[in-house]
Amino acid sequence: MRTMKSVVLFLLFIKFNLLGADISYSYHFNTYKPTELFYNGEGYFYDIPDNCTRILNSFAESAMNFTRCSILHARPVKLCRECVNDYVQFFDTYQKLLHTEINGTTCTFMYLSHDRFEVVLSYYNNIDAIWNKGNCNGCFNWSTEIPQVSNSTKKFINMFNETVDCIKSNYYPSMNDTEEVCQKCSQSYIQLDEYYKSLSSDSIGVDSICMDIVDSMNTTRSIWSKTLNCCKLRRHPEIIFLCVTGVISFLPLLFYFVVRYCGPIRDLPNVLKQSRFKQTILRSADGRIN
Repeated sequence: MRTMKSVVLFLLFIKFNLLGADISYSYHFNTYKPTELFYNGEGYFYDIPDNCTRILNSFAESAMNFTRCSILHARPVKLCRECVNDYVQFFDTYQKLLHTEINGTTCTFMYLSHDRFEVVLSYYNNIDAIWNKGNCNGCFNWSTEIPQVSNSTKKFINMFNETVDCIKSNYYPSMNDTEEVCQKCSQSYIQLDEYYKSLSSDSIGVDSICMDIVDSMNTTRSIWSKTLNCCKLRRHPEIIFLCVTGVISFLPLLFYFVVRYCGPIRDLPNVLKQSRFKQTILRSADGRIN
């Protein structure tokens, strides 16, 4: 009887121990947050943390805002000045996505390097490439917390607006005469062109200048030379230059003819040339006589 009771108590002890182990295992399984996300082929076992989801939503919204702004200001190019706030927000949000860490896992791990699409990284690289391709950083002063339009950019924009206002106020398409606008706006245009050249650190003129300024200058040059045909004012100096160049190029030819036909003619002595064969015969004859 005692043996029977002992067996029953032993079995009950084992049962309660196993039950406690199951409860403990279930508790730890429900509260355990792994450092990596386990994928079961259809979805994640654990939901992505809310903080990472909020940052991702902010990243998507900032990418959408910059994309829309860049398209609307593609022509004439004002992308750098008009979309700088959207770009800064986009860049800052991406940095948060890279460095935010939750339970030992960064948000970057959840959204990057998991498949060949690389959607998040691709959007970042594309938008960053557009910004850098336009040298947009060159339009601003980045020493402050919020980027400010640089003094050189402000000066160019002011000079550009003055030139454009001068052309608009003096150009009358119905009269089909651009001489007046060319004369009145010549000084403004020349100053604008010279200042634009001074902004660049190379001979091409576009290496460190943001695209807003480059596009404004190219448009102004096209209007000035093609639409208004103001470059015709340079024709007289060019004709003088070409005439002087032609005269200078003709002087060596003239000098040659003078020396060749007008110089003193001298009689040159005739030079008698004897062949080696004749000289050999004469030497042989002289040897026989001697």
